[in-house]
Amino acid sequence: MNPTSEKRLLFTLFVLAMVMGSGPGLYLINPDISAPNPSFTTFGLPTIYVWGLFWYAVQLGIILRAYFHHWKEEDDA
Repeated sequence: MNPTSEKRLLFTLFVLAMVMGSGPGLYLINPDISAPNPSFTTFGLPTIYVWGLFWYAVQLGIILRAYFHHWKEEDDA
């Protein structure tokens, strides 16, 4: 994969992680209140926290990939 297309992919994934972490992605994890046994926890934590932590980890991974492979000193000049 060439560097330009990877940069675009990282940017797109980062924007997706921002939207899914605190935006409409929350509707995917909220249980229906009228369900017979709604589950509000995952791994012993509230599901909304696990969802947010997952997307923050995705963002951190993207930042680390960009830092180690794309951000160079000559880019600052």
